[in-house]
Amino acid sequence: MSASEPDDRRRPTAPQLLERAFALLAIFDEDHPDWTTTEAARAVGVPVPTAHRILGVLREEGYLGRDPRSKRYTLGPAALRLGRNAQALLDISRVAVPMLERLAAITDEVALLTELNPSRDRAICRLRIEASEPLRLSVEPGRELPLHAGAMQKALLAFMPSSVVDVVCESGLQPLCRATITRPEKLRRHLEEVRQRGWAISFEETNVGAWGIAIPIIDPTGRAVAAIGLAGPRHRLRAIDVRDQLHALHEGASSVASAVGLRVPDLVLLDPSRGRRGRLAAA
Repeated sequence: MSASEPDDRRRPTAPQLLERAFALLAIFDEDHPDWTTTEAARAVGVPVPTAHRILGVLREEGYLGRDPRSKRYTLGPAALRLGRNAQALLDISRVAVPMLERLAAITDEVALLTELNPSRDRAICRLRIEASEPLRLSVEPGRELPLHAGAMQKALLAFMPSSVVDVVCESGLQPLCRATITRPEKLRRHLEEVRQRGWAISFEETNVGAWGIAIPIIDPTGRAVAAIGLAGPRHRLRAIDVRDQLHALHEGASSVASAVGLRVPDLVLLDPSRGRRGRLAAA
């Protein structure tokens, strides 16, 4: 082994492995769409055995594919999906601003846009448009919140893989306010209801005196990419108002989703006048 070659006998730390994995993924571009293990190792300056292990894991997770005859790696469906979702999120933030401003003006409630954080284990607020009345709310731009509490967060969690829901339920559901759901079996039932009706609602789950409603924006696989919602104070919570706001919210979320090639779930509401559920087709 030369003096300049890394000693692969020393097991890399987790941060080092992540850095090398990202470095390996970064070499796949339009000019160099496929690589052998040896070529990739040389390109990023890591030992071939290390590159072999990392490339193997990335292949198992779907971020890379490998031609069985040429043994050359290419980007896999998970990497392509990640890229599409990243672009969609950038586009969503841009497209959503005027829509959220109109939504806040029409309803006079706080309008919000949230998405999953990079590790996809918490929600992060991207946009918040204020109403005429100040509202104490923990959902603020740049702040991360657990996925089990609040309408925005539950709208995301309900449309994530069951494995993610399992992790959230098994990690301990910490109470944030008086109505936070802290029992896993209750949260699972609640998330199933959210999936069936296409929207989430909360009341004092994250902040005293605050309620929220939210609709997810989902990708072609049915997984949540972002959520758009409204939040307001307790004294303005009336069933008829929430129904009207859901119509406006669904229309706004649909316009944003369609602009970036995504969609929102169908909206299912309880019709008080007829005592049964009525379906509103997604725009």
